[in-house]
Amino acid sequence: MNFPIYYTMSGYRFTIFILIIGSVSPIFSQNHWDDYIAEKNIGNTYQVFGDNVNLRDSSNLNGKVIKKLSLGNQIKILTKTNQILEQNSVKEHWYKVQAGDETGYLWGGLIADYSFPLEDLTILCKNLGIKSGKLELKILRDSKLVSQGSFEVGPMSNETWNHTIYNAKLFSPSPKVLFAIKFLIFSEIEYGYSNEQVFILNQDLKILPQFSWNPGACDPPACAETWLVFPKETLPEDQKLGRKQYKGKDNTIIELMHSFDIDEPNQHDYYQTEYKWNGIRFQKKEN
Repeated sequence: MNFPIYYTMSGYRFTIFILIIGSVSPIFSQNHWDDYIAEKNIGNTYQVFGDNVNLRDSSNLNGKVIKKLSLGNQIKILTKTNQILEQNSVKEHWYKVQAGDETGYLWGGLIADYSFPLEDLTILCKNLGIKSGKLELKILRDSKLVSQGSFEVGPMSNETWNHTIYNAKLFSPSPKVLFAIKFLIFSEIEYGYSNEQVFILNQDLKILPQFSWNPGACDPPACAETWLVFPKETLPEDQKLGRKQYKGKDNTIIELMHSFDIDEPNQHDYYQTEYKWNGIRFQKKEN
């Protein structure tokens, strides 16, 4: 079976790695991201994150209501205004948008930051702002809300979003869906790092967070990379990297981190973490 490689690091191993690169990297002042305001991309299409949302004729709460928008409605960002509103710790710009045949103004806090289809569902993602450090998800089916939840992930940027849908049938009893959302987290050491948060949907469509992975990084001379081994997969031996062969285990995701120093080609350290599926969640086991 061809083996897919994912470059990731577990949370606690990433902490170790940060301590390593801290000796060779300048440390920014604490909370250098405090003034960051998440922004939407001009010209892109997004989905409405709220329900019964007012599309207005001006960029403020006193603007006349042109149209009511529903959860999941599509809108296109035309321009960003200089008007900023903060509500419930979410601080965002107002935008001029196209909603069907109407053009008007909508506050960014009512617009999903990222969305994607998943089987017969749609996943809406919302960055709840630097102050809260939370990610909110809403699950739609036929434009109807079927599940939602907010999860602490840290101070998020809107610069990078992506997702991965994994094969839930590799695990027994299978969750309905196994997926991950990738986003950028601000860091004290560097500008930021990508974080991938894994979720499952159970048979009742409840969102259950599992574990997060942080992509490998390199701040010479210290570097790290990680491979994931799923059931029925094999990570081949690599003598150059000093890595032995790893075979997937039933109902388990193996995470193997490789840390190395580019100035010391014979120095290779490996750390293994296992996530064992118990039918409800992936339980972490460190070796």
